[in-house]
Amino acid sequence: MHKISFKLLIFISFLVIFFVPVSITKLIFHKVIDNHSQFDDITYERNEWIEKNVLDMDGRVFFEEDWREQLIHKAEEDNVELFIINRAGEITYTKGIVESRNALIDKKDDQTTGVRYEQYDFGGFDQYNIYAEDSLIASVYISYPISDQAVLNNHPNYDLAILTGIITIVAGLIIIFFHKNLIKPLYALNRSSQQISNENYHVTLPASRIKEVNNSTEAFMKMAHKLELAKQKNKQLEEERKLFVSSIVHDLRTPIFSLRGFLEGLQKGIITKEKKKIQYVEMCLKQADHLNELVSSLADYSKIEGQIKLEKITTFTMLDIISDVKELLYYSLAQKNIIVEVNNVTNKQISGDFSLLKRAFENILANSIRHSPENGTIEVIIKEDKGYVETVIVDNGEGFVESELDYVFKPLYRGESARSGPNQRMGLGLTITHVIIQKHEGIIKATNDKKKGAKVIVRIPINGSA
Repeated sequence: MHKISFKLLIFISFLVIFFVPVSITKLIFHKVIDNHSQFDDITYERNEWIEKNVLDMDGRVFFEEDWREQLIHKAEEDNVELFIINRAGEITYTKGIVESRNALIDKKDDQTTGVRYEQYDFGGFDQYNIYAEDSLIASVYISYPISDQAVLNNHPNYDLAILTGIITIVAGLIIIFFHKNLIKPLYALNRSSQQISNENYHVTLPASRIKEVNNSTEAFMKMAHKLELAKQKNKQLEEERKLFVSSIVHDLRTPIFSLRGFLEGLQKGIITKEKKKIQYVEMCLKQADHLNELVSSLADYSKIEGQIKLEKITTFTMLDIISDVKELLYYSLAQKNIIVEVNNVTNKQISGDFSLLKRAFENILANSIRHSPENGTIEVIIKEDKGYVETVIVDNGEGFVESELDYVFKPLYRGESARSGPNQRMGLGLTITHVIIQKHEGIIKATNDKKKGAKVIVRIPINGSA
């Protein structure tokens, strides 16, 4: 949808507001001038006829019938009221019914004679005198109908009517435009702000053709979406915090309880044999070391994301990483006689920090070795899938506890099944792996293989696909 700048809209509105009245005034002015011009033309034509046939005529013609008939014909044609007053002051001819202020003469067969004009007021009539040999022989009184000018003034003004209609339509469209693209979004913004104040972030605002208004509504919706994500993130962090606290409490309580038991035994003299005392002291030292590991892990947890940064970006294949990791874990694999089978079906390259990705996969494979039985097998499958290099690592150990799959990559979480086992660890390895994969715009997922043990799937964008 095309957007218009608010400044441009104001400018266009100003032009409309300024030029429309000017156009109407100009149209009316020209119409009045045209009307007056037409009236002046009619008046000029009449005056010219009167001057030729009345004022400039020979007085002797006055008594001729032809002249009288011509005058009467002209009066009827122009629908004028006409009086002819002779030298004796008598009305010798009238045309029609005459109304002029206080004077009213009723015609009789279109002829009225022998009436003295002094009895009547002929205001509003133009007087034209007829002379013969410098002697006044008659006067002609003519009254032009007011309707001539009225007809011109009342003539339907189609141009003005059309312009008025166009202005009405344009004004209506402007009102509709502003209501839809300015007033309605502003009302919606007000309602949405109240929704957000009530922690309801699901807001939808109407689009606007005014660019600034549309940018504001889009920014508002993005803000609402980010606030919703922040709320969800805070909720998730709160859940992780509770989980973290419960995990730490459990992990700290166990070595402290053991250490307290050993020390109380030594203090109360329950242990009398010297050899047994030495054994108890060694066990206390182990529990102290375990507590130290817990405290160090807590310190590492607070700095884990800030420390992991992509520094040296190069291109390589996933097989390069897996090969290096196998060499690093050679001793651990040999101790349990575990074989790593690599099935590589792609040579697509990826971009990233080689050392960090090697550390991530080292943590995954080390976890698989730790939970795999002796003489076991770890299968690694590398393939291409929809713009990613997908690496699947499957062991034949006990697998993840289904109820703990959502917490595998949480900091310091190692699952209830591993808390009392022989390989107790604080569980930062997979958390670090998760952060590294995310920084490479990748995806990591933990699940269980239907026939074997744990399965970890890692997807890294192919070089140039991210």
